[in-house]
Amino acid sequence: MNAAGPRPQVVWLKRDLRLFDHSPLTAAAQSGGPVIMLYVVEPDYWRLPDVSRRHWHFIHECLYELRTALTEHGHTLIVRTGSAIDVLKHLREDLGVFDLHSHEETGNDWTFRRDRQVAAWCRARGIAWHELPSHGVVRRLANRDHWQKQRDARMAAPLVNIPSFPASASGLDQGNLPAKSDPLFGSDAIGNVQQGGRTEGLRVLASFLEDRSRKYMQTISKPGVSARHCSRLSAHIAYGSLSVREIEHAARAKFKTLASIGGADAVSHRKNISAFLSRLAWRCHFVQKLEQQPNIEFECMHKAFEGMREPHHNQAFFEAWKSGRTGYPLVDASMRSLRENGWINFRMRAMLVSFASYHLWLDWRVTAPHLAQLFTDYEPGIHFSQ
Repeated sequence: MNAAGPRPQVVWLKRDLRLFDHSPLTAAAQSGGPVIMLYVVEPDYWRLPDVSRRHWHFIHECLYELRTALTEHGHTLIVRTGSAIDVLKHLREDLGVFDLHSHEETGNDWTFRRDRQVAAWCRARGIAWHELPSHGVVRRLANRDHWQKQRDARMAAPLVNIPSFPASASGLDQGNLPAKSDPLFGSDAIGNVQQGGRTEGLRVLASFLEDRSRKYMQTISKPGVSARHCSRLSAHIAYGSLSVREIEHAARAKFKTLASIGGADAVSHRKNISAFLSRLAWRCHFVQKLEQQPNIEFECMHKAFEGMREPHHNQAFFEAWKSGRTGYPLVDASMRSLRENGWINFRMRAMLVSFASYHLWLDWRVTAPHLAQLFTDYEPGIHFSQ
């Protein structure tokens, strides 16, 4: 296809399900070649113990809205089910040699190994894979001495508007978006799932900055009211319907507006916005930690703790903990709420893990995958660090 013109540009979407502030899309659009937007549903990924149908429900809504948005721009979202390499092989047969664009992904070990295989495949076939930074994570850092400055510089950079880009003339079939109920994603009941999609993400961001954030600091640790006054943006960040940078820009703009208003209410509101901004930075810090120490998915941070719990696993305790039937009211209420809604605040998450690890003497490598399945906003960098 591309013998007489610029190479096709394939944008591989992962945890970045948006068009706005999307550097790989911008880079692909600037090449002058036809742009193909690709999402790959990878069956082997969905068989892992730390993923669930709850995640797919949120992702499905993001992809459905993204496909609609692309159609309105005269484009389409290509969806393929299969291994990433098999999908890329078929694209090469259809398109010839192409350039591949994506964000760098700091995910679990499975995605890391998959990306290494894709990189080797691309090198062997003359396909340039352009991986661009995502959020505040800096790849190949020798140490953390200057990480914060690099992170802050990225967050301060201008937002990237949706570019104009030529539609693909490939004639590729857009492919089916698997249903939320597809058995590929499991069959367990999942309760409620936070609504996905960029429109909803922008609504949640606006409601938080304008109103809900007023009580952010005083309610962030309270099991009940935190569900309203926390940002509730974590799932939108995890799957990229919003970028961390656009959230930070919006929060700083609100902070600046409040500074110009003056008065006790505005001062209090500013303090809450400032606290939220610090937690955005903490988020990048924890994902950076996994980027530099990927072994924390499998190994204790302190080697002295290896082997302490594994021989003493109590399955009955584990089942009681999972079902919210330990007999400890706050622990059980938190687990049942999480099972039903896919979200609890940070303090209650920490309590569930601490109770499982210390009171029930359960190995975190047993409890971590279960919690990952329940959290709609599962983010490996935060999950395994914590």
